[in-house]
Amino acid sequence: MISDELLFEVATDYYVKGMLQKDIANKYGVSRVQISKYLKMAQERGIVHIEVEQPSVKTSIRREYEDFFRERYGLKKMFIARGARNEKTVLKALSREVHKYLRTLPEKPMNIGLGWGNTIFTVAESIERLERPDWQLIPLSGGTARLADKRFNINHIVQNFATRLSGKAVPMYLPFIFENARQLENTKQSLEYMNIQKLWNSLDIIICSVGYSIARSPLFRENLLEVSYADELEKNNVVGDVLTHYFDINGKRFEKSILDKCINLSFEQYMNAGERVIVAAGHHKVDGLVGMLRGGFADVLITDEFTAKFVKEYIVYDEGGQ
Repeated sequence: MISDELLFEVATDYYVKGMLQKDIANKYGVSRVQISKYLKMAQERGIVHIEVEQPSVKTSIRREYEDFFRERYGLKKMFIARGARNEKTVLKALSREVHKYLRTLPEKPMNIGLGWGNTIFTVAESIERLERPDWQLIPLSGGTARLADKRFNINHIVQNFATRLSGKAVPMYLPFIFENARQLENTKQSLEYMNIQKLWNSLDIIICSVGYSIARSPLFRENLLEVSYADELEKNNVVGDVLTHYFDINGKRFEKSILDKCINLSFEQYMNAGERVIVAAGHHKVDGLVGMLRGGFADVLITDEFTAKFVKEYIVYDEGGQ
C-alpha cells in the first residue's frame, strides 16, 4: 500500500519543485513509470487537484462595460469573469473575481456582511484562501430550521467564508421570521439582537446576490413568507430582490408589513453600508440586475462578460439609446 505521505512528497517534487520524473525516480529508487503511477494515484486520492483556468476578459471589453455602467448608474467598480455556458464554471469564475475584489481592500479590522443563496454559498465554499484575521464575517438575516437547503443556512455560509479568509465568524442564533410582531418585539430586548443591530449599523462591506424568481424562492416554497405576499409581488411586477427587499425593473421597491416579523437587515442599513457588492451572473438574473442598477443599490458589481453584455443590451434597447 502506497502511503499518502509518499504520494504527497512525489507530487510536491513534480508539481511544486519542478523536478523531472526521471530525477524523482532516482531519488526514491523506483522506475520513471512508477513515478507516473504515483502522480496518477495522488490525483485519485485528492492529494493533487488540477484546474484549467479560463483566461481573463480582454481589457477593451472590460473597460467598455466599466465605462457604460459607471456613466449610467455611478457604479464604482466592476469585476468581470470570462463567460461560460456551465453554471458551475460560472460560479467558480465569480468566486475568483470576488477574491480579486477582496484583495483590493485594506488589511485592517472590517465588518463584512453576507447574504444567502446559491451564489454566495458557492463563493464561500470555493473562494481562494486569504489571510484576513481582523475581518468579521456577519450574517445579514436570522436563520431557520424550516429551510433544509444548505444554500440558505446563513451560519454555514458565514463560517465557511470566515474559514477561507482566516477571519472571525459571527454566528446568528435568532430566527428569520416570527409568527407575529409581538414575538419580535420581545426578542428586540435580547442582548444578541442588540449586538447584531450594532454590527449591522457599522458594516464596511456587504456581499450578496440578486434574487430572481419569486416562484422558486424557498422562502415561499417552504411557506416562510405567506403566499399572498408572493401574489402581491407578482402583481407589482417585481423582478428581483436584495436581501429580501424586492423591486421592479425600474428599481422601485415594494415592501409590506410582513417584513416587520423578520430579523433581516433593513433597507436603510443596507444603503448605509460602506460598500455594497452584488455578485450575480446568468441570463435569469438580467432583469434583477437591471432593476438593481436603476435603483442604485450597488457600488460594486461582480459578474461575467455574458451577463454584462445581456444587461447592457437590455438597457440600451429599453431606453432607445446607445
